[in-house]
Amino acid sequence: MRTEQIELFPLTLRLKQPFKTAHDVTYDRPLTLIAVTTDGVTGYGDVQSFIDHSYAPESQAESLAEIERLVPMLLGEGFETPADMADWLAAHSNLSFAKAGLEMAFYDAYGKAMHQSLQQLIGGTASEIAVGIAIGIADTEMALMTSVENAVSQGYRRIKLKIDSQTDLEMLKTVISQFPNQQFSVDANASWQSTDFDRLQQLEGAGIFMIEQPFATDAWQAHQEAQAKLQMHISLDESLHDLADVRRAIAEQTADAFTIKQAKIGGITAAKTAIELSLADNRLPWLGGMLSSGLGRAVDATLASLPGANIIPSDNSQADRYFEQDIILHAPMLDAGQLPVPTEPGIGVTLDWDAINSLQAQPTKTFRL
Repeated sequence: MRTEQIELFPLTLRLKQPFKTAHDVTYDRPLTLIAVTTDGVTGYGDVQSFIDHSYAPESQAESLAEIERLVPMLLGEGFETPADMADWLAAHSNLSFAKAGLEMAFYDAYGKAMHQSLQQLIGGTASEIAVGIAIGIADTEMALMTSVENAVSQGYRRIKLKIDSQTDLEMLKTVISQFPNQQFSVDANASWQSTDFDRLQQLEGAGIFMIEQPFATDAWQAHQEAQAKLQMHISLDESLHDLADVRRAIAEQTADAFTIKQAKIGGITAAKTAIELSLADNRLPWLGGMLSSGLGRAVDATLASLPGANIIPSDNSQADRYFEQDIILHAPMLDAGQLPVPTEPGIGVTLDWDAINSLQAQPTKTFRL
C-alpha cells in the first residue's frame, strides 16, 4: 500500500472537570488527528503526547515536528502490512508518540482496505473488555467518597485513585474500607521516594491491589527491591518509553505488572509485543489510559481484547466521562463494567467531523505526493 497523502489536524479537547495528578492539573487535552491515505483509502490515528514533558519526554510539538520530518520519506513509500510500517518507523525515528500516531492511521487504512477489523488484524478474541476508571487527586474526603460512590454505581471493575507525596493515606484507607467488594489501585505518578516503603506497606494493608509507578522514572532498583518485599503489585508506567524498557524490566524483575500504553511505547505493534513478552514471563500486562480521544480508546479496547491483556481491567472508561466533546460518533457505552470491542473494518469508529472542526486549534496541514 503506497502512501499518497498525510494530513494533520491539531485539536484541543476540553475536559468536563480538571484532572489532577502528581504531575499537574489538566484542563485541556491537546491531541492531533492524523489522516494517512494509501491506495485511495484513508485511515485515522491520533498523536497522544502531552503539551510538555511533565509526564513523558516527548511533547506534542516535538511529535508533530518529527512527523513533518518523516513525511517526505513516507510519501510514495509502500508497505505490505502494518508490521512493515512499524519496522520502517523503528528504523527512522526514536519518538514513540509520533510513530504510534502514524502507525495507528496506517492500521486503520489497512483494515478498511482488507475489510478486517483491528481486532482481527492483531488476533484479539474477547468481544468485550472489563474496564476501570481513574479518579484524579481529591482535596477532601467527601470529594473522594463522592467520586468513588459514582464510579461504583456505574459498575467499574477497578477504581484507580491518583495520589502524590502529600496524599493522606488514612483518608484513603477510610474511603476504601467503605467498599470491601471493589477492586482498588493507586497511581503515584513517580512522586514517592524510595524511602517511602512503609507507606507502600500501609497501602498493601489497606487492600490496594496495585500501585503504579511509586518511584522516579529511573529508579529501577528501588522498584525491584520494593516489589520483592510486597504482595501488592507494582506496575511500571513512566519508566516504559519503548520496547527496550519493557525488556529491561522483565530481565531485571523490576515489577509484577506493566502499564501498556501503545501511544507511549511506539504503537500497536510494539504494544502487542510488550503484552506477549510480559505474559511469557508471568507478568501482568494491562492497558493504561492517557486521556485519549474515542479513537485512541477504541485502539486500547482492541489491544485489551488480546488473550491475557485484560486480567487487570483496562483504564478505558466511557468516552463521555472526560470530555465536553469527543471526536467520534456513537461512542460505546459501559454495561456492567464492560465495554464492547469494535468490530467494523479498521479501528471501527466513525469520526464526528463537526466536532473535529469545532475543536481544531490550528489549520490543517496537508502533505501530498
